[in-house]
Amino acid sequence: MTEQAPILTTHNIHMAFAGVDVLKGVSISLYPGEVHGLVGENGAGKSTLAKIIAGVHQPTVGEIKYQGQIVRIPGPHAAADFGIALIHQEPLTFPDLDVAENIFAGRQPLRGQSVNWKAMYNRAQELLTSLGVQIDPRTKVRGMSIADQQMIEMAAALSQDVKVVLMDEPTASLTPSEVEHLLINMRRLRDQGVAIVFISHRLEEVFEICDRVSVLRDGELVGERDVKTTTVDEVIRLMVGRPLSALFEKPLDTDYGQPLLEVKGLSRTRKFADITLDVRAGEVLGLAGLVGAGRTDVGRALFGLLDTDSGEVRLDGKPFDIRSPRKAMAHGLVYVPEDRQHHGLLMPMTISQNMTLSILERLSPRGWLRDQTERTVSRDYIQKLHIALRHVGQAVRELSGGNQQKVVLSKWLLTRPKVLILDEPTRGIDIGAKAEIHRLMGELVAQGMAILMISSELPEILAMSDRIVVMREGRIVARLDKTDATQERIIAAATGQVIKEVNATIRNGKDYS
Repeated sequence: MTEQAPILTTHNIHMAFAGVDVLKGVSISLYPGEVHGLVGENGAGKSTLAKIIAGVHQPTVGEIKYQGQIVRIPGPHAAADFGIALIHQEPLTFPDLDVAENIFAGRQPLRGQSVNWKAMYNRAQELLTSLGVQIDPRTKVRGMSIADQQMIEMAAALSQDVKVVLMDEPTASLTPSEVEHLLINMRRLRDQGVAIVFISHRLEEVFEICDRVSVLRDGELVGERDVKTTTVDEVIRLMVGRPLSALFEKPLDTDYGQPLLEVKGLSRTRKFADITLDVRAGEVLGLAGLVGAGRTDVGRALFGLLDTDSGEVRLDGKPFDIRSPRKAMAHGLVYVPEDRQHHGLLMPMTISQNMTLSILERLSPRGWLRDQTERTVSRDYIQKLHIALRHVGQAVRELSGGNQQKVVLSKWLLTRPKVLILDEPTRGIDIGAKAEIHRLMGELVAQGMAILMISSELPEILAMSDRIVVMREGRIVARLDKTDATQERIIAAATGQVIKEVNATIRNGKDYS
């Protein structure tokens, strides 16, 4: 691989935001026909480095060479001219445009002075089909899942004559089959001579697809390894400065109390039907299934964000009429959404403002809110959750994904809930932040809280759940105790297959996602 010249190199890249160093002298080389893994904890500088290469940011110090020549990449359009495409961690789509218009935004095929709509839709369909997804290119993007929006961004990148593709957490919201389709397409691009940067917290995927891996910690390049000659434990040690065994502790054991949340026969047309479950005090109930199975719709309905057609819900033994999130909060039930940036946070607002949104009435009984009170309340949870920040008045959009997730959790924990619904609580966050959130979940259930956890990550479901409910096509298809649950049984139920048919799809070895 190293016998040929690199297509792109970064040399001594430094980057600072508001006087805080984010990257400190990072130098890497990207080669044609190679998948280069870029790993590190949230805030290590991975996304910043990718955005510098893609022209989104300009480095404070350092240079970029493209095909041996020093170049300046002043913006994404210039990057596209060089054949550099960035697939963002959070999908950046235009919700009121259709799928094809998003794929070819700013690059629509023309016939004379007009857009060649037929050619655009046909090409969009070809790209989507190559990715193995069934999306109508004429459908508006608004309301689409994060997974579908991610695939639209993939198609947009593939629609260009790419030579370098930067993929920032592209698999965070994808199902196992969608991940497999993505990896197939990555191998196809690699075999065509494209240089690929793959940023991911899922180390099993890094070890499956990458040739080399570079590790960032606190903005510095602390190691580069050939994937064939290193191990997961070594990479994690480089990432966090301590071995894997020090990261994970078994959640606190606890005695279960009475059911705090009871659901019977809950249904909504074309979304889910006959959902019956209960979550006890001191328990984590895992809700598993593939993307599109209806799990998120159930969580949103329980929080009053979706109307239901029938069914009964009881909170702490009393009938509960689901009407609005405000009423759910007043009765001790809160919902932490999957999409933290669009549904969990107000990105331009400060950390303290976001954390106290849910308790403004408590903090301002006479209609006046004091900044000092708001910040004092926030600091308690900043310490409890180890949120890395410069100051509480910092805009929440400046935080890493893991720290943003902790702010969302803090916002709802400040309401002192009895029942906590977590929708993909560790999506797109690093292994250290994930361990912290799991530790927090253990502490909360030890204090008597009931947690309903929706997760697509089977290792998380198996490690954190006391009982597991599996959904498929809007219905509950399996109920498993922790002692009986395996990856094979969960996938079999989620896909409607018998266990012997899915054994071949389960990878051997540990999953460190």
